[in-house]
This record gives sequence, structure tokens and C-alpha cells, in this order.
Amino acid sequence: MINVLLLNASFEPLAVVGLSRAVSLIMDGKVDLVEAVPGRELRSPSTRQPMPSVLRLRYYVNVPRRGVGWSRRGVLTRDHYTCQYCGKRLGAHEATIDHVAPQWHCRAHNIPPNTWSNTVACCPRCQQRKGGRSMHDAGLRFHDPNYEPKTPRTSYLVMTSSIRPEWKQYIRI
Repeated sequence: MINVLLLNASFEPLAVVGLSRAVSLIMDGKVDLVEAVPGRELRSPSTRQPMPSVLRLRYYVNVPRRGVGWSRRGVLTRDHYTCQYCGKRLGAHEATIDHVAPQWHCRAHNIPPNTWSNTVACCPRCQQRKGGRSMHDAGLRFHDPNYEPKTPRTSYLVMTSSIRPEWKQYIRI
């Protein structure tokens, strides 16, 4: 089975579709050919065209985003392995996660403690300084005054098989 990568008008990957769906989109004039399979073509009695590998929609399709599930590694990646209190770059072995609102406070108010908006990357020194107190009580502030812990965005495209070489420039791996 031959698969084709479908991109949004903004070149954001949307889906992997089968060849018959890809041909249907081409015939309906809904997509433009971006990359073809080298040395292969589609033929009919009256026409020949390159076999598509990557297609781009002509019009932008708004796709709602879904949130990424919380994980320690995800928080560290979101914060670029940098302590959000002092700005120190952290190695993977020394990086810790700190709860902005202490876990005991979350449990007392029936709030889940491990959420994107309540956790930040932290160095051991700042973690020990903060302890089980709030940032205000510990006298800490975010290194960047405009920093706000947020849920990272992700796309719907999930790759489960090998990726064709011509797709790699369009998919962040």
C-alpha cells in the first residue's frame, strides 16, 4: 500500500492518506503536488502524472489542538532544561520538577498537583530553598517575569511506521 503525506496550506502535517484518496484530492483540485515518488508515475490511457508522495491543501483547514499528556520529561523539554527560578541550565541528571502550588495545598483543595500550569523545571538548590512553601512564602520569582507555565501544543499526526525520506523535512522528529 502506498501512502501519501497530506500537509495543510501552512505546510503543517495533517495526515497520511492512501493513494486512492490522494488521487481523488488531486482530481478534485483540492491539493497541490509538493513531492513525487522518484521514478514512479500514475498512468491512464490519456494522461500521465508523477506519483504523489507529499500533497499540500490549497486552502487552510483549522484543526483544533489537543493537549499533550503531562509528564516529567515533557515539563523539562517545555522549559528547555532551565531552572525557572534562577535561570540555570540543567543537565538531565540534575533537573527536577517543582510544583508552583505545593502538593499539600493542591490535595487540601482537591486540585491535581501534576498539571502543566503547576509544574516547572527547577534546579536542586532552588527546590530545596522553596521546600513545601508557595513561591511568595519562599521569596522566589520566575527568572523571566513574563514566564507562564503552559500546556504545549501538539498535532494530530501520529507516525507508526517508517517515514519516507522525502517526508522528513515536513515532519518534526
